[in-house]
Order: sequence, then C-alpha cells, then structure tokens
Amino acid sequence: MKLTQAQFEKFSILVKERLGIHLNESKREMVQSKVFKLLTKEGLTCPDEYYKILIKDRSTLWSTFVDEITIHKTNFFREDNHFNFIKEKLDFILKNNPEILKNSEIKVWSSACSTGDEAYTIAMVLKEYIPPGINIKILATDVSSLVIQEAQEAEYLLDQGDLINPYFLNKYFKKFDNIYKVSDTIKSLVTFRTFNLMEPFPFKNKFDIIFCRNVMIYFDFPTQEELIKKFYNTLATGGLLFIGHSESLTQKQYKFDYIQPTIYMRKD
Repeated sequence: MKLTQAQFEKFSILVKERLGIHLNESKREMVQSKVFKLLTKEGLTCPDEYYKILIKDRSTLWSTFVDEITIHKTNFFREDNHFNFIKEKLDFILKNNPEILKNSEIKVWSSACSTGDEAYTIAMVLKEYIPPGINIKILATDVSSLVIQEAQEAEYLLDQGDLINPYFLNKYFKKFDNIYKVSDTIKSLVTFRTFNLMEPFPFKNKFDIIFCRNVMIYFDFPTQEELIKKFYNTLATGGLLFIGHSESLTQKQYKFDYIQPTIYMRKD
C-alpha cells in the first residue's frame, strides 16, 4: 500500500502546522510506513479516514501519531563538548550570569529531551561541578509523551553511543542485570513535561541555560528563526543556548553573542 501524493502532502502539512517539522519528499517512504503501521494498529484501512480523525483528535490517537513520527535518537554525554564547556568554563558562566550566585539557583531547560539521556547528563555534570549551595533545577520537555514516560522511568540499556565516564557510571547509576538505573539523587534534579516547541512559551522565569540540540534541522528556515527568537526571550541575561553540531545560526537573524561553535549567549 502506498500514500497518494495528495495524502502524503496532507499528512506533511499537518505535521508542519502542529509540530513545525518539515517533511520533504525524501521522507515520503518513512511517513508512508508509519501511517500504515498506525492504520493497522487502529483497525482502519483508509489513510484519509485516519487523517480526518487526527485533525479532530488532540489526545490519544494524536499522541500515538506524534510518538511514531518524531525522532528519538539520543545518548548520554552526546556531543560532550557542551558538557566540557560547563565543566571548564564555569567561572565564565557565573561571571556573565551573576543571578545564579545571587539566587543560589541555576535553571536549565532540556527542550527536546527525548528519553532523558541529555537531561540526566546535565544533572550529573552540574551536580559534580556547580559550587555547593546552588540549587539545580532542570526542566526536560519533549513533544512525545511516550519518550517522556521512558525518561521518568530512568532505566537504560547503554550502547556504544553512551560515553559515560566510569566515575559517573559508578556514582550515579545502579546496575540491575543489563539495565542501568539513574540514581534518585540525579532524578530529583529533573522535572519532565510534555511540551510542543511550536506552542507559546509559558515560562514566568528565565532559564540560565537552554539545550536545543539536533532539533532545528527538522524545521524550515522561518520556523528556525522564530524558535531562536523565542529561546532568546526565554534566557536570562548571560544565559547560554547550546545547539547541535549539525546546526548553526549562520544566515539567520538573531541577537545572541557567538561564544564558540554551537554555543551562544544572551547579552543585553
């Protein structure tokens, strides 16, 4: 079974409008495979019927569709230059954002956290290197409710992509057979929520650090620029934005100061 061009375009437009994700023709087979997989699961036979349900549905079926259509690739200490920057440039971070010491609190947002590897990595690094007495608050969000549930369980089968130093592994994980479970000490630093980056940001307080890595590559240019603007407005003065190695703010309109590749600061 195949999607017609009209059907593919309808699903692509729906995903773009609600999630910001741009699905070009190269993604057609992927979309087709996932749509028919979900059709079978729901006992349906017609893509048009399924599309009509998704248009009206904002709960269970839509959530299942989002879980299937979005990418959930992640690992612990992925692109570890960001975590090394926090470790090695902590004086620089605290100097440019004195509110952290003043308030004895650092607020971090892992804005596309997937199964939680990134958020827990941030928590371990800050727990290890932030000065004593500074409260660590990490918000971790993702558009997929399924991966948020997995993140909250905090149980992992580690693979070659997970670059966890044995020190961190022994200190902040407990091993059960082949499963590594994040310690309660680290879990307590992270709050997980389902959130769509295309929605208005509801945050009352500014973040000191925002991670949005390997996400904007799935958005078109105008959506990227709008998201960058929203991140800027959500950061405290001196706050940092970390983006993925395959991403750049080059040729985009932005107010951030460039610190080094993939790291930007709000200074105003």
